[in-house]
Amino acid sequence: MVSEQSETLSLKRDCEEETPESKRLKQGAALAPEAVPVTKTETETKTGNETETKTGNEAETKTENETEAKAGIETELKKGNEAEKAPEDFYKYPTKKKFAIMMGFCGDGYRGMALNVGVKTIEEELIKALLECKFLRPESAAELKKIKFQRASRTDKGVSAARQVVSLNLHLPPDDVKASVALLNVALPADIVVYDFIKATKNFDSHKFASSRVYEYNCPTFAMAPTLGETWSGYRISQEVLEKVRTVLQSFVGTKYFFNYTASKSPDDPSCYRYIRSITVSEPFVVEDIEFIRICLHGDSFVYHQIRKIVGMTIALLRNVTPPGYLETSFQKERIDVPLAPGLGLVLDKVNMDRYNKKFGSDGCHTPLVWDPYEDEVQKFKSEKILSVIHRKEKGESSMFNWLHTLSKHKFYTGDVLPQVLLESRSSEQAASKVSEGNTDNNQSNAPEKQNNPSNSVNKDSNKAEVFRLQNNPSESKENLSVSNDENKPEFQAT
Repeated sequence: MVSEQSETLSLKRDCEEETPESKRLKQGAALAPEAVPVTKTETETKTGNETETKTGNEAETKTENETEAKAGIETELKKGNEAEKAPEDFYKYPTKKKFAIMMGFCGDGYRGMALNVGVKTIEEELIKALLECKFLRPESAAELKKIKFQRASRTDKGVSAARQVVSLNLHLPPDDVKASVALLNVALPADIVVYDFIKATKNFDSHKFASSRVYEYNCPTFAMAPTLGETWSGYRISQEVLEKVRTVLQSFVGTKYFFNYTASKSPDDPSCYRYIRSITVSEPFVVEDIEFIRICLHGDSFVYHQIRKIVGMTIALLRNVTPPGYLETSFQKERIDVPLAPGLGLVLDKVNMDRYNKKFGSDGCHTPLVWDPYEDEVQKFKSEKILSVIHRKEKGESSMFNWLHTLSKHKFYTGDVLPQVLLESRSSEQAASKVSEGNTDNNQSNAPEKQNNPSNSVNKDSNKAEVFRLQNNPSESKENLSVSNDENKPEFQAT
């Protein structure tokens, strides 16, 4: 009985004793109509969990964004680096392609074709224009070898070109070449013109693939006059003298040894051998009261100064200031004096690419490098920008006329004739002195004019070759050497 009561009291005590759980449930029941409050710890825990979840999602998003941003930055940096090297427009056509530039220029006022630091050249103007049009990168312009820059033919100071070819790698839009040509011509000076850009093979080299060149020399006919007395602007060449000019020039056709017709080459240099295919001389024509002939020389290639020296030698022969056999001696290894004619009249008329056209011109992939499509443009530019300058400057500056008076300073003699000249120099110089003084008894009033005019006489101190000519032409009189004796022939002077 007692045990049963104890057990009952124990159970009652257990029921009455509040456990934490019962206490919580009791409180929850009492607050059932209202929101159940959450402890600070639980709030912080919940907030922390939500923040971590949110932060985790944001971190994932941020990582993805950073990855994308990094890739974008790398792309932009790459573009930025390229932009530092080249203008923005290059991205439209970033790949370089090999092109042939078909062009022409007037060489007056330029120090030749080839780039030369510190002086004005054709290539300098061309490169500047290509940079302005964004067809060339700045670093490529600083080192032309990187873009395989090459010219078909080099030209000297003052020498022009009607049809020249340049090869190089360019950034050109392939779909609108005509617009590129027009854009470049706007950037170029008026005395340089580009006819076309033609896409060529990867290994195209305008110098190596040029099969031949055609040069022409526009020469006043009075330069071929046999005597000084006929050297004036009103001179008209006779058919006999014209045929003699053609005959002399035919002596240069074929394979010859042109050591004496160039500079900076040794006598044993095989490159002195050159092949000239043909030389033709036009009929005379008159421009601004001066008569000209056009000498056309077609050859595989020419050495430095070769054409101007050919013209100079021809003039010396026609004016009888060289001893016999002098032309034949000029093709030997002995160094002799060959006069260099003025560069004003020289024009690179055409560069032929027959070798390239034969190999690639008909393959269906490449355009032949020919001049026929641009013939009208070429003739217009040649007439307005090249020949007009030559004719105007010849009349205004008397380039050829002044050069003719330098012939007396050349030593036209060789080892074979020098002893004879030296032995007879005293008597010959006396004869030349008499010619120089003139016949004062016959025309005393004209003496001052004869002394002041360099074309009136042969100076007694002239070279031995001139003495040799006088010695072997005793019939040559004072009238043949004087201009002022003939009142109907005015002297040729600069205007």
